[in-house]
Amino acid sequence: MRIISLSLIIFILFSCNNKNVDRNDNPEITAVNNDLQAFPPQNTNKIEMIHSIEYYKNEITKYQDDYYGGFSNISMEITDLMNISLITELDNFIPDSLTFLVCWFDPKGYQYYLYTFNINQKITNHYYCGAFVTFENYKILTEKLTGNILEFGGISIGDFNNDGMNEIALYSFYKYIGNIFCVYGFNSAEKKLEELCLVPVFINYYDPFPSAEYIGNGFRILEVVNDEDMELTWNNYIWNIERRKYIKQ
Repeated sequence: MRIISLSLIIFILFSCNNKNVDRNDNPEITAVNNDLQAFPPQNTNKIEMIHSIEYYKNEITKYQDDYYGGFSNISMEITDLMNISLITELDNFIPDSLTFLVCWFDPKGYQYYLYTFNINQKITNHYYCGAFVTFENYKILTEKLTGNILEFGGISIGDFNNDGMNEIALYSFYKYIGNIFCVYGFNSAEKKLEELCLVPVFINYYDPFPSAEYIGNGFRILEVVNDEDMELTWNNYIWNIERRKYIKQ
């Protein structure tokens, strides 16, 4: 009877050890558990392109022609001269949408717009992102931005704040400010495009150099702090997760 009891105890202890090994030492199970803790659920509702890029280009052109008879922020004389210089899919920017960044060209320069498509491959919304006047060697401006630097205009796409979603960093021109460096992100909670950073910058048209540099957790920017005296200074704008903005340090 003692031998049977002792054997039963040994069997139970051996079984418990095996369970602990299976639970903690199995590399496949450990990897799965770590992945579940380290990464949030991925967007399973991603809308895929099912047509050629020409389809979306034509849909955007028709949509813009119908929207206020062309471009609402420029004169009608220029509208007829607008054409798409660049159209590219913008992944990981607006959830549950097929998103395209479009660079329109007119005699005054480039204009940036975003267009979103639904699962039926129809346009649901558009967002104005700015305008840029080109000059000789203007592409030098984006040399230190990293990310995906686009061929047309002063623009780069990347996850600059490391939140898992892409942002748009670009040079633009504001009527009452002048040249600016701006970073756009999409606020999923409020479903709107937000300016995460907007800084007046100095651009040397005759001997251009980058006015903004990506520094890992933000940007180093040659800021115009006094427009009348053309007072300039290099400032760091660092990502602040609580305020969801790039804040001057």
